[in-house]
Amino acid sequence: MIEQITVSIPQKLYRRVSDLARARNQPVDDVLADVLEQALPADKSSPNNSEEDAVEREMRAFIQMHPMLKKKYLGQHVAMLNGQLIDVDEDYGALYERIDAKYPDQFVWMAKVEDEPMPTLVFRSPRLEAAE
Repeated sequence: MIEQITVSIPQKLYRRVSDLARARNQPVDDVLADVLEQALPADKSSPNNSEEDAVEREMRAFIQMHPMLKKKYLGQHVAMLNGQLIDVDEDYGALYERIDAKYPDQFVWMAKVEDEPMPTLVFRSPRLEAAE
């Protein structure tokens, strides 16, 4: 269902939205709807989406903060919530216990700070040889 409304926004902001709409080859109202959809919290009636959003948000924050984390906490385990570093420990088990006690019903990103923010996984594929 679509509801038609009138909204006043600063001219400078409207120009930015208009430019984005032109670049996407979309109407301005579609672009505004997309931007609002991305900016507003997920629908609480869908808990699965909010958890997926939390995972995505914390992963992005971890990757963005990785250069600073690497300088200060290389080799240690960090915990992130709402895009913020909330705890650090060399012992993953100790960190997990604290986080689970403080934030039992929230997703908290916990990872070891290594040289790269996301490790590269290498899978070997088996080779089949013809029997003679």
